Amino acid sequence: MNLRAPRTWTRFEQAGRVPQAIALGVLATVVRLAYWLLATPDRPLHSDASQYDFLAKNIAGGLGYVDVFPQLALHPTAFRPPVYPGVLGFVYWLLWPSPGVGRLLNVVIGVAVVVVTYLVVRRRLGPRAGLVAGGALALVPNIVANDTYVLTEPLSLLLIVVLLDAMADERWLRAGVVTGVLVLTRPSAQFLVVVFAVWLLRRISWQRVAAYVAVAGLVVAPWVVRNWIQLDSPVLVTSNGFNYAAVYSPPAKEAGHFIDPYRHPYFDDRRLAQFDEVAWDRSLREVAVENVKDHPGIVAKVVMRNTAAYFELRPGINGYAEEADGRSTGVRNATLWLLYPLLVAGAIGLWTRRREPLVALAGLTGAYFTAASLVFVQAPRLRAPLELALCIGLGALATGRGDNQGVAGGVSERADAARSADAKHPV
Repeated sequence: MNLRAPRTWTRFEQAGRVPQAIALGVLATVVRLAYWLLATPDRPLHSDASQYDFLAKNIAGGLGYVDVFPQLALHPTAFRPPVYPGVLGFVYWLLWPSPGVGRLLNVVIGVAVVVVTYLVVRRRLGPRAGLVAGGALALVPNIVANDTYVLTEPLSLLLIVVLLDAMADERWLRAGVVTGVLVLTRPSAQFLVVVFAVWLLRRISWQRVAAYVAVAGLVVAPWVVRNWIQLDSPVLVTSNGFNYAAVYSPPAKEAGHFIDPYRHPYFDDRRLAQFDEVAWDRSLREVAVENVKDHPGIVAKVVMRNTAAYFELRPGINGYAEEADGRSTGVRNATLWLLYPLLVAGAIGLWTRRREPLVALAGLTGAYFTAASLVFVQAPRLRAPLELALCIGLGALATGRGDNQGVAGGVSERADAARSADAKHPV
């Protein structure tokens, strides 16, 4: 039996939704533009951002998905997943190929993340929860910084929010499509489909779970086929070996921190392999795996070091990463303290409201991406999925008794609609 919301609450919800969404969008826009124009107005593109910009310019110029790195001439590449460079390339083609346009695109996407999160949380947990979650997301310094630089994080977060909503409603077809696009946007999402498939098994039939996995695979398949044709191997990305060697190779073990295999002299005898991305990826991965076999304790050391950096227990570790990602050191130092209450309050909200599907899925997603960062490469910008989950947890913590009563009918009706849609399209 559906528990329907009191009519007065429903009218209040509909009346307040649009003005609050607009207000949050304006707040998010003002904060991001202020950070960009006042704190990092002339920040050049470095590292990952520079590569995304270069890929997008090649796409906009009609050259295709090609890059120079790690070789000496343009060549088909799979070092980066294709969705964000493709979106950026389209905007460059439509407007103008410049870092300013790229930064503006991310501001727009970042504002969309705030508004969509507000709407999703409000619909499932109530007006107060949505307003708190959206407001927190608009102000989290780490996410604001991501949204003003040419990085894939804003688009990844937007896909994650849409995916959480689809998963919470058990819309397996939509969830499969978004999962596939997310895998093609954020390489660390490769195994998220397995985590979500296990979660779905407790709620829908195994046939529909298999269909969810198959749909995600179908979305990814054209990219894998392209790589098979152009790189002679059906790979998803060719950056895994780089990341493994950067933290688990002998020079990384000796240095006690992230190293760059592209420049480090230890890898000079493998330079010819760079002219074959797949071979170079495999070679670097073999170096890292062999070193882990010889020194298994290195995994625990990397995880401990990454934990200290990821949760800002030793903020000084992140200096190079912050500089490479175009951050303002002054703003970072002044606002770093905000992370700790967010961690505590957000975690409490995620735990206390864990029976709500959206909250449980947000916590699961945040934990998954956190684990991936702690085991391999961490940087403050990679903390964004966890901070998204914590903002949702903060909204859940702010949920009042009236909110719980009000959303019960809507959630039940959506679940019924999802099951009805599945019944019409059996697998």
